[in-house]
Amino acid sequence: MAITQLIGCGEGQQSEGQQQAPAINTNTTTETAIQKFAAYTQQFNEPTQITQNHATGHVGNFFFTHWKDGGAASLNMSPDGAFSVSWQGGGYNYVGGPGWHYGDEARKIGYRFNEDSGASYITLYGWGYDNTMPDTDPAHLVEYYILQRWTYDPSKDGTFGKTFISNGVEYSTYRSIREQKPSINGPSTFYQYWSKPSEQRPLGEDHVIIFADHVKAWADSGWIIPNMNNLNASDDPTYQVMAVEVFNPPKDGTASGKVWDASAQ
Repeated sequence: MAITQLIGCGEGQQSEGQQQAPAINTNTTTETAIQKFAAYTQQFNEPTQITQNHATGHVGNFFFTHWKDGGAASLNMSPDGAFSVSWQGGGYNYVGGPGWHYGDEARKIGYRFNEDSGASYITLYGWGYDNTMPDTDPAHLVEYYILQRWTYDPSKDGTFGKTFISNGVEYSTYRSIREQKPSINGPSTFYQYWSKPSEQRPLGEDHVIIFADHVKAWADSGWIIPNMNNLNASDDPTYQVMAVEVFNPPKDGTASGKVWDASAQ
């Protein structure tokens, strides 16, 4: 495995072993818009470990995000979508995992987790952003979570939307607000949308998340997600990943699994 110090957001030097950046397929065509994400254009084609505070890029065909505000957490990724996150206990927040550099309402996300020793969330995680809306409207920027496993329950702080069935699983929607907190567009005030299953999804089994069902449920709740495929934000693209999140972990832990695009299956 290559242990790679990748470019982090806002860092100005390239790492040793960085390979040629891939051709980026996006709805924004200007090279300037792409190159502002220096970290995002990194491409690695072998198993890679990411350790620094903030990095994005691709391992094989899978985008990854890796973000922490302190502490010790690392992301190991393979080009086939297999990954693991390891963390040490401490007072910090971490979120990271593999997926795609943009959200797609038609995407079906396949995943399997074989290990979870106490992550705060195992979740499909992503962003939508509309820079044509006023930033005083929290709906201009949305951070969304489709929870699968958790040790912290976000619904206690959220506003209930509706209950629905997707792929045989009962979910309930919730919305919360974050005021001047870190985001893909710098410190901002934005909404968080949550879909929470009635029971946590088991380890050791293949699962499929039908993303369109959740977008519809949020819309039915009166919560419209903004554009999920653009490079307009200041810090990151509007990615969608299968993420592991830990905050203030009380002890060391590991979560491992694999993600794939199940849309054509």
